Amino acid sequence: ILAPNVWQHTSYLDMPGFGAVASNGLIVRDGGRVLVVDTAWTDDQTTQILNWIKQEINLPVALAVVTHAHQDKMGGMDALHAAGIATYANALSNQLALQEGMVAAQHSLTFAANGWVEPATAPNFGPLKVFYPGPGHTSDNITVGIDGTDIAFGGCLIKDSKAKSLGNPGDADTEHYAA
Repeated sequence: ILAPNVWQHTSYLDMPGFGAVASNGLIVRDGGRVLVVDTAWTDDQTTQILNWIKQEINLPVALAVVTHAHQDKMGGMDALHAAGIATYANALSNQLALQEGMVAAQHSLTFAANGWVEPATAPNFGPLKVFYPGPGHTSDNITVGIDGTDIAFGGCLIKDSKAKSLGNPGDADTEHYAA
């Protein structure tokens, strides 16, 4: 648990040459419902997260928002859709997901010139405060703050202060994104 009503989920994928690579996301209880930030690497792992939510929190998952179009954040979209969960992503993430053969979110988020999500595209997001800072880890990466906490979650964009690298720089805007 990261804060009252906020949990971190972690999944791993064995990457040749790198070993088990971790990916984190969030589970947020908001009154009588749950909000999820990022899927696991796979549908099976995402289903395990949904099963944990049912067993431990026992509230419906109302929606999920993903922070960018890489497998570690969108790899479990089919599991969310099969469970009837509304999914949201940056419009650019949805475009990139389809180009890469991944499943896109059902709904596209758009952002104002100041970077904050247009409220009409993020209905019922409750405590989730979604921001597009511009290109960094990827061209589409967004961040999610949790109102009432000190949590700022950036998927792969925001690194731990002890991180020794930027991780996967393949889609990074290296002119603006540095360790």
